[in-house]
Amino acid sequence: MTTLVLIPGLLCDEFVWSEQRRALASHARIWVADHGSLDSLTDMARVILRDAPAETFALAGHSMGGRVALEVMRLAPHRIERLALLDSGWQPRQPGARGEQEQTSRLALLEDARRNGMRAMGRRWAVGMVHPKRVDSPLFDSVVDMVERKTPEIFAAQIRALLARPNAMEQLLAIDCPTLVACGRQDSWSPLSQHLQMAVIVRGARLRIIEESGHMSTLEQPGAVTAALAEWLSGPGDIPVGQRPIALLERELAESACRDVVRRAALSLDANDLDSFGAFFTRDAVVVRPGKEPLRGVEALLESYRSRPASHVTRHLVAGSVVNLRAPDEAHAISNVLLWTGTTDQEIGDFGRRAQSRQVVGEFEDTLRLCADGRWRIAHRLARFLLHVESGG
Repeated sequence: MTTLVLIPGLLCDEFVWSEQRRALASHARIWVADHGSLDSLTDMARVILRDAPAETFALAGHSMGGRVALEVMRLAPHRIERLALLDSGWQPRQPGARGEQEQTSRLALLEDARRNGMRAMGRRWAVGMVHPKRVDSPLFDSVVDMVERKTPEIFAAQIRALLARPNAMEQLLAIDCPTLVACGRQDSWSPLSQHLQMAVIVRGARLRIIEESGHMSTLEQPGAVTAALAEWLSGPGDIPVGQRPIALLERELAESACRDVVRRAALSLDANDLDSFGAFFTRDAVVVRPGKEPLRGVEALLESYRSRPASHVTRHLVAGSVVNLRAPDEAHAISNVLLWTGTTDQEIGDFGRRAQSRQVVGEFEDTLRLCADGRWRIAHRLARFLLHVESGG
């Protein structure tokens, strides 16, 4: 019989898996990890590898437990038969203001726990962890009970582990076992969009959306989560070889994201928001424009546009983008572009400023890359003109 290792998340214990333990007992030998007072995701993973009751096993992690599961995969991928990531993520703490905000928010909760106790803090924390309709329900109270079983010292250790979490993109790309990605549709902490990206990145992954559930999906919708895990445990033990198979939904989501990058880059350029414009390109991007030397690197690209006269105005109409997903992390796109130019010297009339006489129809041929932070960016752009018209003023 397969051994199933279940990993709880932040401030959680075996209770978070209680329904799955009971219902899946006939499918697998089940063991639930305990992080104790460890303050490193890597150390948590090492303890699991040391204490797991079998040499190889299926592995499921919820929330922070999913990040621990990815560390287990990094350290000993040969020991993992199957992997399930529930209401989790892979991205590191964001740099700059967003990362500082996360740290401030987490430390404020810790201070609340030290001053007022784990239960009082837990009631405030749990409001964002469950579907809004379950706040102050018996299930909500059971989540708070679970939090109260922890101490401020354990909370502080787990916060340190999460603030130092690594970028696990390489682990996602390297996964070569049957993988389940599941998420509550109303999970506001680890949102569905994040899981859609993981399902695209992981070769052969199955995505399951848990309806009417927030972050605590294993408790909020235990039947749906158990059914997804049972299907995952009993499914084929291998995955297709070669290029990662991408289901139609995930393919369309990736293609839509690439179209959005092309459109939003043009909007940022027209707004003369060059910082935002540059963020849609990889650092080593190459841009080839008609009759000009290629621009190599995003700094060269931005410098070129900074040299435009301050009065210069452009408007790009981007339409008809056709995207071909060559691989889970690379796409090719061709977009039709209609370009108007003008200057701020022109007075604004009833119909806006008068465009300059030349109007151009062209196209962007872009290669886009899925970057380590989960965002698509343009890595190579070939811009070409196809038609133009002189309006005579």
